[in-house]
Amino acid sequence: MKASKIEESSDGNYVYLDNKKFVKSDLIKAFGGAMNPGWAVPSVHKFGNPAPLGLSAFAYCTFVSSLINIGTRGTHNDSVNTGAALFYGGFIQMVAGLWEFSLENAFGGLAFCSFGGYWMSAATLKIPWFNATASYATEHELNNAMGFFYLGWLMFTLLLVLCTVKSTVLFFLLFVLVFLRLMLLTIFRFYDLHSCEVGAGVIGVMAALLAWYHAYAGLATRQNSYYVVDPIAMPIISMNGLRRAAPKDSQEDDIELE
Repeated sequence: MKASKIEESSDGNYVYLDNKKFVKSDLIKAFGGAMNPGWAVPSVHKFGNPAPLGLSAFAYCTFVSSLINIGTRGTHNDSVNTGAALFYGGFIQMVAGLWEFSLENAFGGLAFCSFGGYWMSAATLKIPWFNATASYATEHELNNAMGFFYLGWLMFTLLLVLCTVKSTVLFFLLFVLVFLRLMLLTIFRFYDLHSCEVGAGVIGVMAALLAWYHAYAGLATRQNSYYVVDPIAMPIISMNGLRRAAPKDSQEDDIELE
């Protein structure tokens, strides 16, 4: 098969996906509230949107862990987050990812299932009978091993970042922040720089708040809230140069967040 890029017609009414022409209004556009990074054909399955659940699970565990990275109120022990990392950020987020796969959203499924596994694996480090940290003879060896752990997730997150460069501004920013948090945690473990741990905590809090924002975006409608989200599309790079995507028409009585 010959791969083709996603293009819009000159009049802006049609989108070409895999050499097929679709009416733009019939497609799902990039939206963080649905964990959708680009134009997509709607799923034939009729289920509720699992993205707010997965985003909230990720946000909660990231928020608590990041506050402890900062040392908020003198707290440095993150064992309190173990249960949430196992069941909320881990199991529940993985369920949301499987739900995304059933809705034919490969990106959302990959992100949620992977980060669900991340939080479950992070939780095992705090459970004694896994013997994960106690098996290392020295703290130096443990820090290097943890550096490798974060480095692997850093490389994975880079793939997600590259898949959101055509989405929306805040959706792209969310994965950039997650990437920066993992990068600082990697440096912290390799070089034992406490400032990097604090920086990772600050960025992690920002990422958590942004994840909750996208969860809200996926839940809020004009039927249940006065505050709805009108996403800002990323700039489009074409043969004619850099340009902004056409803004979405909005009603005067809507109060928008972006």
